[in-house]
Amino acid sequence: SWTFFGAAHRGEQVGALRPFADQGGGEALMSGDKRKEVKGAPADSRLSTPPKGGSEEDKLPTKPSAPTFSSIVHEIMVAFKERPAIAILMTVVCVFYAAIITGYYASHHNMTRRLVEMQVEQQKLRKLNAEMLAGSYQCKAEASEMMAGEEVQERPYITVLTVLGGISLLCKFIMSEASLARKKMEEYKMAFTASDFVSYRLDFYFSTSKWAKPLLLLGVTFFLILAGAVSLAVAHGGNLSASVWESWTYVADPGTHADTEGSMVRLVSFTITIGGMLVFALMIGIISEAIGEKVDELRKGKSRVIESGHTLMLGWNDKSLAIIQQIALANESEGGGCVVVLSENDKESMEETLKSAVEALQGGLQLHGTQVIFRSGNPLIEHEMLKVSVHSARAIICLSADGEAADDADSRMVRQVLALKGIAGSNPDGKMDAPVVVELCDVDNRELVKLIAPDMCEVIVAHDIIGRLMIQCARQPGLAHVLENLMGFDGDEFYIQNWPELEGLKFDDITCRFDDAVPIGVKGSDGAIRINPPHDYKIKRGDQILVLAEDNDSYSVNDGTFKSQAKPPSRSSEESVDKEMMLFCGWRRDMYDMIMELDQYVAPGSALWLLNTVPCDKRAEMLRDKGNKGDLKLRNLVIKNAVGNPIVRRDLQKLVALDDNGLETKDTVTLEQFDSLLILADDDASSEKGKADMQSSDSRSLASLLIIQDIQRSLVKQRFEETGERVTACDPISEILDTRTRSLLRVVDCKGYVMSNQIVSAVISQVAECRDMNAVLGELLSAEGNEPYLKTAFNYTSHDGESACFWDIALRARARDEIAIGYKPKDMAWHDCVNLLLNPPDKRQKRKWARDDIVVIIAP
Repeated sequence: SWTFFGAAHRGEQVGALRPFADQGGGEALMSGDKRKEVKGAPADSRLSTPPKGGSEEDKLPTKPSAPTFSSIVHEIMVAFKERPAIAILMTVVCVFYAAIITGYYASHHNMTRRLVEMQVEQQKLRKLNAEMLAGSYQCKAEASEMMAGEEVQERPYITVLTVLGGISLLCKFIMSEASLARKKMEEYKMAFTASDFVSYRLDFYFSTSKWAKPLLLLGVTFFLILAGAVSLAVAHGGNLSASVWESWTYVADPGTHADTEGSMVRLVSFTITIGGMLVFALMIGIISEAIGEKVDELRKGKSRVIESGHTLMLGWNDKSLAIIQQIALANESEGGGCVVVLSENDKESMEETLKSAVEALQGGLQLHGTQVIFRSGNPLIEHEMLKVSVHSARAIICLSADGEAADDADSRMVRQVLALKGIAGSNPDGKMDAPVVVELCDVDNRELVKLIAPDMCEVIVAHDIIGRLMIQCARQPGLAHVLENLMGFDGDEFYIQNWPELEGLKFDDITCRFDDAVPIGVKGSDGAIRINPPHDYKIKRGDQILVLAEDNDSYSVNDGTFKSQAKPPSRSSEESVDKEMMLFCGWRRDMYDMIMELDQYVAPGSALWLLNTVPCDKRAEMLRDKGNKGDLKLRNLVIKNAVGNPIVRRDLQKLVALDDNGLETKDTVTLEQFDSLLILADDDASSEKGKADMQSSDSRSLASLLIIQDIQRSLVKQRFEETGERVTACDPISEILDTRTRSLLRVVDCKGYVMSNQIVSAVISQVAECRDMNAVLGELLSAEGNEPYLKTAFNYTSHDGESACFWDIALRARARDEIAIGYKPKDMAWHDCVNLLLNPPDKRQKRKWARDDIVVIIAP
């Protein structure tokens, strides 16, 4: 070893080793004063020719000094320091060499001892066999015990190798850490103590490796068992294998040491037991921490979702609960479904919100067997979406974030669509199987999303839909109840199905062919949907009928034997269109779009008053929406600006029109003079980012509603007292965001309100279930094409009290290019006639129609 390390340290080639005489120990091989060099050995530098001029004695080769033990150790340590790989290699070689030698001697000793014992036992067996022949039962039992004792005792090879292997691993780890510490001290000139370095390395391993704590526990346990085994072997003179097992029993079971004898053995066993208690305490702590981390991971919603055929909701906002409610209603006929929500919100907060909605005493959310699974994560990242089984989803709904500006929220939706498109690109066909419904805030960004993914996404602009709803409902009080039932899955909804038996018939001929449904339109073989098609339209092969029904399996084609006996009214059906005067209380970001939409409905010369806190000189700029819109170009409307707070009574008593500079004009008006009055969810009173809190917005709307109703009553009474004229003030229509506010509206006797978030959520759910519904609902909610209307029965009956069935009214409406879908008796409240508003039952049953009964129709 000395020759090997010395040569390795000096960089010499360790090959044919020189005789010991060349290393300075030549005296043992020489006689007298003559020293002979070994033939063939290289000359040593110490025996080289002395320099010229020296004495005769100096010319003789000097006697080399013998290496001392300290010099050998020093040179070995230098070699270890400069070449740690050689040190590790020699350590491993020595360990295995020692293991082989130890195993050999232990095996030889055990075999010799065992041979002697076997000779003695064979003599005893011969004696017992002789006695057994005599029938001795006691000897027979003793023989059995002796035979059982013939089992070969376990040899210590495995124990010795295991112990030496563990020591080798520990030594290697300690040497690597020591080498690292020495490197940091020498190369980086860092000053630190051993405890600082150990603490730092433990923190490093615990932070970077999940196996650090279990390995630390294993190392401590190994060291404790090994130290205890050595101590026990010394204490009672047993072999190593038995001592290792005995030491393990003291570590694993604290009660094992109770039966030990001898002071030394008891002391050792007590010490091992105390260490074992600490080891198991450490193990319990590690296991508890691992279980706690796993539970925390599950609680935070980081685990994977393994579902298929589920509805995936990416994002969370104020419409999420209403969407979950609608999807649960859609899945009710199938026994329930699954909704998976992936949002950056905290999982526990979302679960608590859902739990509170379900446990509400009034109007609680009904899941109808649908499971809702929440996961926390960024829905813009593909990896996060893969964790919620995006590939196997039945429908994907992307919701815009609350509390962000419209452009920022839509920008996130654009990135969301790009992420989904990237995931779709991994499919074999490069398409997303599930329909993707994307909610946007600004209608101007619709084309951008369509440009990115024209065939993958269905875009829903929430603000645009709400604006259309508010305008339609303000002009037709009661229409909000119809739309709320028409858009959702609670009750009747739209279904598209193929009926081959109707091929060749005109659309007018199938008006009475469904007892439990109302035909609305046709989806052609080219995919185009035609609502209220022309009279001469014939149903062709491949056409599907669009109907309004309770469920997709709740209706069928009848025999077509119904014949109407009622005569249509002979009077003209033309209705005059008068000028209107409307009031918008509050301000919305999409006010420009609402005004342009309203301009298409009203007659020329109609007036629109705007009452809000926005100064007149800033309204034109806000209407342009940061340059995204142009100047208002109206054909029928005249805009009147008034500045005031809709929740301040003084500002509502009398409205005075102002010019663009904020100066008063001569135009004044009071609240009882308006034909329709609309209270908007005021964005002007919202947060800095343009999103109002639902409850605070609804509170403002309720306060404004109460003040307006009180002012209207007082003005009507005052006008009657002054002029004797009885006038009826219009019912204010209030925009409500939170469904929990519905119960308060009945308390204040509000006859007109629009649950805007509820209706938009229903639209999103309908489109998620069937992509064709986007075209259907989009047409019904816009001024272009067909839309729902409320008309009196006077337009469809020949006289007041005429007896006719619903199909008679439907055929007369069809003759006027209209489709009748339901009705409301004049003596029934809107919320009491839900089953009659859409697809009424018993369509053949005749009833007496009053002049003021309401017929719900779809017409251009």
